[in-house]
Amino acid sequence: MADKVEDIVERGIAYTRPLLESAPERWPAARSGLQRIHDDLRRDALNHPALQRLKAFIVQWDERARRE
Repeated sequence: MADKVEDIVERGIAYTRPLLESAPERWPAARSGLQRIHDDLRRDALNHPALQRLKAFIVQWDERARRE
């Protein structure tokens, strides 16, 4: 399960980052999807380090959205 969590998180961030770089106004929809992924994975892998990276990515974009 741990490798699967890592893969899902990495693919989610890799897909979302360039999308947001080109269209930051899509953050609300992207955030909703990323938060759902986080919550779903958290049920089975509560303390997985990849979840911390995903949460940090969400927080980073929340802060960026507030500044813009």
